[in-house]
This record gives sequence, C-alpha cells and structure tokens, in this order.
Amino acid sequence: MDGFMKNKNEVVGRITNIDALLVQLSANPYFDMLSSYCIGQLGQYYLAEYADRYGCNVKIKYYNSFDKISELLPKLINKTLCRILGFYVDSDNVWALRALTPLLKKNCPELHIILGGPQVTGDPYGTMQLVPNVTCGIIGEGEVPFLKLIQSEALDEDILTNIDGLIYCNSSKKLIVTKPQKQNPNIDEFGYPKREKYCLDPDKVTFSQLITGRGCMGRCAFCYEGGREHTNLRVRSIDSCLEEIDYLVKTYDIKYINLVDDTFILNRKRTEEFCNRMIDKYQGRIKWYCEARADVLSKNIDILPLLKQAGLVKIQLGGESGCQEILDAYKKGVTIEQLEFVTQTIAEAGIPYIYVNFIIGGAFETEYTFEKTLNFAKKLMHIAPGHVEVSSSVFTPTPGSPMYNHPEEYGLKIIDKRSIRGASCSFVFAETEQLNQYKIWQLRNKFNNEIDKEYLSLIESISYEQIQEIFYLYTNYSIETPWSMILKSKANYRNYFEPIARGGFCGFKDICKRDISCAIPYRTTHLSSDGVAFYRISKSGDNIKNSNLENALITLSAGKLSFQEIANIIRTSAIITDECKNVEEECMAVYQNFDDNLSVIWKKV
Repeated sequence: MDGFMKNKNEVVGRITNIDALLVQLSANPYFDMLSSYCIGQLGQYYLAEYADRYGCNVKIKYYNSFDKISELLPKLINKTLCRILGFYVDSDNVWALRALTPLLKKNCPELHIILGGPQVTGDPYGTMQLVPNVTCGIIGEGEVPFLKLIQSEALDEDILTNIDGLIYCNSSKKLIVTKPQKQNPNIDEFGYPKREKYCLDPDKVTFSQLITGRGCMGRCAFCYEGGREHTNLRVRSIDSCLEEIDYLVKTYDIKYINLVDDTFILNRKRTEEFCNRMIDKYQGRIKWYCEARADVLSKNIDILPLLKQAGLVKIQLGGESGCQEILDAYKKGVTIEQLEFVTQTIAEAGIPYIYVNFIIGGAFETEYTFEKTLNFAKKLMHIAPGHVEVSSSVFTPTPGSPMYNHPEEYGLKIIDKRSIRGASCSFVFAETEQLNQYKIWQLRNKFNNEIDKEYLSLIESISYEQIQEIFYLYTNYSIETPWSMILKSKANYRNYFEPIARGGFCGFKDICKRDISCAIPYRTTHLSSDGVAFYRISKSGDNIKNSNLENALITLSAGKLSFQEIANIIRTSAIITDECKNVEEECMAVYQNFDDNLSVIWKKV
C-alpha cells in the first residue's frame, strides 16, 4: 500500500493541463453516507485508459450532490485548463445535470460538455432535450468516439457529423444522430484501466469491480439489452482477466472482487479455465462474486464445486417473480423449478451466498401474483437458510427496454417515465391494470417487512459451521449481508464468532481433550441478576438461571485462568460434594452446555 500512497500523491500533484475531465456524479448522497467509500464508475476509467494509449491526459473526479459542485468544478476546470468535460448519465443524476450544465457553461463558456452512459444510449433524444448546453452525447461504447472528440481541435458541426455513435444539436437546433458505431469484437484491445493513474479521489473511491465481457445474451423485457435487435456478447481472454485481478490485488490489496458482467457463467469452457487459473494462482484466497442465469446453471450444475474451490462466495440469480406467467412475460427464459433446484444445489455445494432480487409492480402484477412472489422468496430462504439473500425493487421503466417502449403490452401504464419521484428501483414509476401506485408501494413495503421477519425466524436454522463462515467472510473480506448484520446485532453470536473469525480462538467442540487442560476460557456475555439469583443470556436472548457450578464456571471464565486451574478451584470449593464425581468431567459437561449457547470461547496455549 505504500506504493499506492506514493501514486496517490503523484496524481494529486499533476492535475494541470489535462485534455479532458470525466465526472462521476452521485445524485443521491444518502447512498454514499452509508459508507466512507464509493464505487468507481468503471466505464469512465476505460475511456481514460484508451485515451492514454494515444497520448491524451484524462482524469476522473467524483462528486455527490452534497458537494458545492457549481463552485468546485469550475475551479478545477480552470486549474487544469480542461476544455472537455464528460458526465456519466443515469436516470438519477440526469436531473442534477439539468441544473448544473447551464452554470458550468456560464462560468466556463469555452467548455465542451459530453454526455455518456445508459441514459444517453437508451434514450438519446430525451436525454439531450433534458440537459441543456451540451455539445454531444455518446451512444453505446465510448472509447473510440471519446478519443476522436479529444483529438479534434474544434468540436464544430463538421467534426461531430463525421464521428460515429454521437447525438448532437446542429445549427438549426435539430438533434442529429450519426452512424452507429462498429463494435470491436476483440475487447482485449481496450486493455484494462489502471485506476490510480486517472483517479483524483483515491481516498474516496474503491475499485473492487471487474468486467470480463460486454453485452448480454438475455432478452429480458425490462432491460435495455432486451430491446436490441441483436446482442453481441464479447468476452476478454482469461489472460487479460487474471492480469487485471493481479493488478487489483497488488495495487489496492483487494481480497474480494465483483465480476459485474451480466452473465459471467455462460461459456462452460471459459468458466472452467477461469476457475482453474484462479485456483492455481490464488488457491481460493481471493474471493469473488458473479451473476448467473438459473437456466444455464441448471444444465451445468456439476461446475459448482469448481466455482467454490476457485473462490466464488456469492452468486446472483435473477428471481424477478414467483409467478411463472410473469417470468414468461419478462422473457427471462427460466422456470420456478430451475430457480429452486439451482438455489438448493448452490447451497449444498457450500457456496456461502445466493442473492435473489424480485420486482414489485412489474408486468401484469396483481395482489395474487405479488403473494406468489412473496411466498416463493420465503421458500427459497427456507431451502437454504443463511445462504439466500432476498431483496426487492419497484419496477423501473428503463429507457430503450421493451417495457419502456411498449408498456401496454405488459399490462402497464407508466406514470413517471423519467423517474422523477426517486432513485431507480426505490419508488413507484408505473401502475398495473389492477394496482395503483399507492398499492404497489404498500406491497413493496410489505415484502421487505415480511422478508426481514423471515431472516430473524431462520437464524436458529443456520448451522454452526455456516455461522462461522458468515463471520469469517465479514471479518476478513468485509462481505456484509442481512445474515451477517442480524448475527452481529446479537451479543452472543457476535462475541462468540467474531474472535474465532479473527483467529486465535475456538469453540469448546474444537478443542481436543488432550489440550483442554491448558486452554483458557473467555465468557462472551456478562452475568445478570434479579437480586436473588444470577443468570446468563442464551443465544436466543432468554435468561438462563445458573446452577452453583455454572455460576462459578462462568465467573471464573474471564480469560485469566486455564481450564485445569479453574477445575482445581472448583475441587476445593465444595461446589461438587460427591467425591466419586470427576471434577474435570463435570466442568467439561457444563462448558459443553455453555458452548451450545455461545457463552464461552477458548484460547489455546
């Protein structure tokens, strides 16, 4: 990390005279407040990397809407002598940009503002009409058109009309779309971005994500990809992917990597090669996440042990609905039975987490279909307690998707096409034939509340070994899930499993009988009393009245005496009066009971 801090200082010190500045703007600062870090928008770093290959100097700056952007950004633009400013645009920050761009042009009249990202690609005309004072927008992949824009001395109409993949406003105030870009089939030629070289916020931004391919073979009706006439899936070589993982590990000391491809596990041979190379290089020390399709996995279910051995700890399945008719309307290409089978088999293979999201208020939604979805989500949680992480989102009309373009074909009426009411997936933007916006919002809240209760009800169903792994992944890899949050909120679980996960401690059941004499017990909970008797708290939160021996042992288990020293004290205290009884055996029986209630952990000497 010392090398990284040196690079950080070098980056901050050389931000003058740049060719372009790319800005990642978070429109909802409350998301950022949950963490001191934000995730770098990787697409912008690909643009900077590609431009750097041709001698162009591009830097990337992060802001959220708590920042005084209209003051800070012009100062940075003037300091760097930047003439091109690029924004990543989505349905959330487009409104912040609508207010920001006139102020930027007022303070920096020579500045050229470029838009890119999913909002421009999915709705180029609507985005350009919404955001004023913009030179152009980039439709689709940005590397090639962005480089040509930087290399052009003047971004006038003659230049813009000859760059493929742009939308711009001509001198007659008419929006013009140039020829579509030709996709490069060999995306290895783009390389991968050296994040620290371009990032102006190395103390704020993290880079745990990685893209191994572009495009998607799915035809989901709620997704932009589902609205395209054809989808060209292009993947990187395994050599390139492993080189980037090695770079992230060495540069940022990253231990957990998110593979953010839409469907990573698609090509069996490629997936096996990736896993075998990860095993050879890291032996499972680097953990990772990926997305997968239940239909693909169900036909390649025997690959799961290899995925686990390679370090896979979390896999996302597109659940969307618990009603087969709605899944068919979405053109998911998966069945309820496949989702159940794959969920159970993933858990049986020992892969710790399965993330499943469900859409509330989507195609043909009724109270009946909602209840089917809620019950199906609960069923998955019962199939694999401790493994299945369930979430929900309200249907969001994604620009360019079939459901956005033709909502009536899906029993929908879009009432907020630009998602003005809130952040994507978190508010109601459409109504169904039977459910108005208020009912959909109520059902979404009901779903979340019911699922939260289900987590709590299933805690006792999680095995000891699985809880150990949950704490291990949280403690050593910062992998947080609803399961880990609930377990951490319970004192017995937290005080028992977290020291074990950090190393040096173990449970009573993990100590060999020959080693018990020297082992040192530590109680994980304080004693409580009603003024008459002493109690300890069980893992379920109930008070358990202590016997004299239990009270003595829990009191002496303060991390200072060994088991044998404690047994010797008990022997001379007359707590055990029957001379025929074996004091050590009696104490061990009590400690076994303590272990069942997570009351004591042990340190081997």
